[in-house]
Amino acid sequence: MTDDTWTTRDLPVLKAAVELYDRTGRNARATEIGRASGFDHDTVQRVLRALYREPLFEKGTEAFGGEIIFVGAPTSAALRVAGQWPSPGAQLGRVIAALEAVADDDSRQPEERSRFKQIALSLRGAAYQVAIGALGGAGGNLMTGG
Repeated sequence: MTDDTWTTRDLPVLKAAVELYDRTGRNARATEIGRASGFDHDTVQRVLRALYREPLFEKGTEAFGGEIIFVGAPTSAALRVAGQWPSPGAQLGRVIAALEAVADDDSRQPEERSRFKQIALSLRGAAYQVAIGALGGAGGNLMTGG
């Protein structure tokens, strides 16, 4: 069984790059990403090359020999994966939670509460993929399985 490098290494580097870009408004240096994520130079380089294959960043700056010096702006996919933008699954989760809150509201009529509970159950079940497609996810999110 191989180690899960996505959650222990790649995602923290991605999050560091996205947070640096968000905080400064400029392309982050690979060295800054290393400091922010706590990983050494070689590890950060390996991760950044993998993240560029998705692509999770716009064109960055490379040195002769392929070393990444600056990381380009994060794509919308990178922002969603890093938790900076809502995914269709997260949006749907909020809708379901709101429906369930109404269904649990004792001040509403029982028929109304039942209707909202049924809608929430439907969205958690077979209608889930249809709703995700309608929200823009059609098939799930990159690297999140959602």
